[in-house]
Amino acid sequence: MKRWLIALLCGPLPVAAQTAYVNTATQLRATPNADAEVLRALEPGAAVEIRARQGGWEQVTVSSQNGWVRMSALQLHAPGSAPGVLEGGRQFATQTVATTGVRGLGEGDLQNAVPDLAAADGLATYAATAEQARAFAGDAGLHAAAIPKEDR
Repeated sequence: MKRWLIALLCGPLPVAAQTAYVNTATQLRATPNADAEVLRALEPGAAVEIRARQGGWEQVTVSSQNGWVRMSALQLHAPGSAPGVLEGGRQFATQTVATTGVRGLGEGDLQNAVPDLAAADGLATYAATAEQARAFAGDAGLHAAAIPKEDR
């Protein structure tokens, strides 16, 4: 019984199967670890079925192959559709939001939180255009720099 309880507490959290889409080129890995064996490459737009979650990783199935993908490499809306501001982390109709790396909030705070989705979606009105961003960066003496794909 004790071993079963430890395995339950330390293992991946099962979730109801849900379709997600790869939002940036990434790898399907054997275990939820950045150093794990790469099973295959996944291209943006590839559909995967989420099976479980462990930390910032999702266990997925793609073309009958199981593996792990970083949560940040997936989106829940279909490619080309316009999600709301918080859509990337919503789960089903419960509106649960994925929270990875949150500090200062306890589990109870997150469970009792009530999102104001209309206000969050309204944040888009504050977005700068690409032209405004370039002008702002230029005024600050900043310049574009290429970032190697593996560092993204």
